[in-house]
Amino acid sequence: MKWVLGTVSYLNAVPLNWALEGRDDVELVRMLPSQLGEQLEAGKLHASLSPVFDVLSGIGETILGNGIVGATRDVRSVLLFHRKPIEQIESVALDTSSHSSVNLTRVLLRDFYRIEPRLTDHKPDLKAMLREHDAAVMIGDPALETAQLKGEWQILDLARAWNDFTGFSFTFAAWSGRRGLGDEEGHELAGLLNWARDEGLANIDKIVAENPTNSPLSAEIRESYLHNAIEYRMSPTHEAGLREYARRLGLPFPRLLRG
Repeated sequence: MKWVLGTVSYLNAVPLNWALEGRDDVELVRMLPSQLGEQLEAGKLHASLSPVFDVLSGIGETILGNGIVGATRDVRSVLLFHRKPIEQIESVALDTSSHSSVNLTRVLLRDFYRIEPRLTDHKPDLKAMLREHDAAVMIGDPALETAQLKGEWQILDLARAWNDFTGFSFTFAAWSGRRGLGDEEGHELAGLLNWARDEGLANIDKIVAENPTNSPLSAEIRESYLHNAIEYRMSPTHEAGLREYARRLGLPFPRLLRG
């Protein structure tokens, strides 16, 4: 069996993918998070590191293993940049690279800040986004890099906001298995993905030194981000947070295959 796995090119995914590179039984395909679902539904992938919103929406059948991209406090790379107090925001430009972050923004603004601003899709260019909007959501490496710049804006870390309001951790992405993947195959693949995650976490220093995403950020920032911001195991508080996210969106919770 050769597993075809969809993933992303962001730095935060590298510890989940690093040990899979070069294996004879794995082919890694990289694309934007928001593009993975179409490939998974078309049967071109056995599994993908999908935005959890897609998984909750029925794209794929299961969450495989317990390897995730999550955070409890500051995630540092899913950010709302805003030019006025949040309660006064009337329009938000959305980086639509990840459906999870877009819908987390909707939930936070609607349920906790009690506002429903106009939401507009936009390519991730902060200056352009803020020229026409009061706020902008950016994700991934562009958000992590932009947050290092000085500007006339404030920053709300969306994972921290979620934790402040709910007390739960947030899961942004998880491995999702395609439809028709049997339990035997699913458990085998989940075990492989868990192993790869553990190998990646054991080699963070090597990953930082290799800089496989060619990040312009310093090694110190990249190391701190991978060690201290991103969480890679679905703990009970991550699962509880994911269930709460699904409840607020009115979506069912998927089946879990732990491996």
